[in-house]
Amino acid sequence: SGVSRCVSGVFCPVADVLGNAHVSLFFAGGQSPGSARRALAAYAQAERVDPAAAANPDLHLNRATLLQYLERFQAALEGLSRAAELAPGWDEPRKRHGSLLEFLSRLCGLLANRGKLRGKRRRGLAGPVPLPLLGPLGGAGGPRPSPITALRPGP
Repeated sequence: SGVSRCVSGVFCPVADVLGNAHVSLFFAGGQSPGSARRALAAYAQAERVDPAAAANPDLHLNRATLLQYLERFQAALEGLSRAAELAPGWDEPRKRHGSLLEFLSRLCGLLANRGKLRGKRRRGLAGPVPLPLLGPLGGAGGPRPSPITALRPGP
């Protein structure tokens, strides 16, 4: 009976492990959209195939973390809420849910106030880039407008 409890304690659904592997690959390998898509598909398969996986708060937290990085905030919030429901004694999902809500609130405020920039400053940022800031691309040695017919292949 002790061995069976130990085995059930370390057992993880294969699709859940596969999802975690793809998430690791996503973050370590340059945030490839393919890795993210495969991770989400593996989590969905784990949830669909195994009822124990669907009740695993780690699965929901890990998927929510990936969804947050993909800027799919509504789904991330839902995943964090589900993880908190499944593990009432675990504070991590609630902390992350609160942090994400706070981030989204600040983001909405900045968007509504256009980054808290006043009109003159905002217009200055939207205007042309001053020549000194262009470095070697500005001034006499920089690129000049040319008609399409005058363009030639480079070296």
